[in-house]
Amino acid sequence: MSVAMRTFIKPATTLKVMLLSLFTLPLVSNPAFAGVESTLKLPVRAELLVLDGKAAKDLDLSRGKPIQLTKKRHQVVFELKETLGSGNNVEQFTSRPFVISFHPLDGHHYTIEAPRLLNRRQADAINRDPGSKITVVNEKQEEVAYEIATLPSRGIQIGRNYAADVRKFNMTDNEAAFPELAGAQVAESTHGFARAQQDTSIYSGAETNTPEENVMAERMLKYWFTEADSATRKSFLEWAASLK
Repeated sequence: MSVAMRTFIKPATTLKVMLLSLFTLPLVSNPAFAGVESTLKLPVRAELLVLDGKAAKDLDLSRGKPIQLTKKRHQVVFELKETLGSGNNVEQFTSRPFVISFHPLDGHHYTIEAPRLLNRRQADAINRDPGSKITVVNEKQEEVAYEIATLPSRGIQIGRNYAADVRKFNMTDNEAAFPELAGAQVAESTHGFARAQQDTSIYSGAETNTPEENVMAERMLKYWFTEADSATRKSFLEWAASLK
C-alpha cells in the first residue's frame, strides 16, 4: 500500500512535527485579516468524505461552496471522481481517499487544486503519488504548507465508514495524521473525566495496545489535559488517582 506525502518539513522530523502540532499556539496571521474567516474550496470533481473527523453526510455543507474554516489546523478527506476517455472508450474513475492537513490563516481563501484527468494513465499516477499532482494554494495562487497522504483502503469500499477509518489513521505517525481528532468522541468532552470512568469501553483494551498505540494515547492525554480548564484538570487527576 502506497502512501503519498507532501510537506515542507523533512521526513526525519515527523515526530517533532506531530508534537509541535499538539502543543504550539496558532500561527500568527496578518492583523488586517483578524476576525475574518478563511475558506477552503475543493476541486470541482471532488467529493468530500470527512472534515475534521466528522463524516461529510453529517455536516450542513452546501455542495460546491467554499468550506468555512477556523484558525485551528484542519483535516480534509476527499476523493476525485472523473470520466476518463471519450467516445466508446469511457470509464468512471474514483480515486483513492486523499487526506490533506493544513493550518489556515485568518481571512485567506484556500483551494485544493487537482489536475483534470483524461485517461487511465493519469488516474493511476494521481493514485500512486497524489503529492506530486495535488496542491493547496491561497487566493494569490501561492502554494502553502500542507501534508498529504492516501487513506489506507482494504477490500470493497461500498458502505465504508470513512470517519472510523480516519480516526484509526489519526493514531498513526503519518505527517498528515491529526492526533487531536483520534479520540474526539470520548465522553470527557461534555461530561468531565470523573464521569467518564462509568464507560469502561472507552478505556478497555489498554493492556493489549501496541507500543505505538500507547505512545499515541499518551500524546492525546497530554493534549487534552493542556486544553482543559483547571476544574476539569483537577477532576481528571482525582479520577486518575482513584485507579491506583
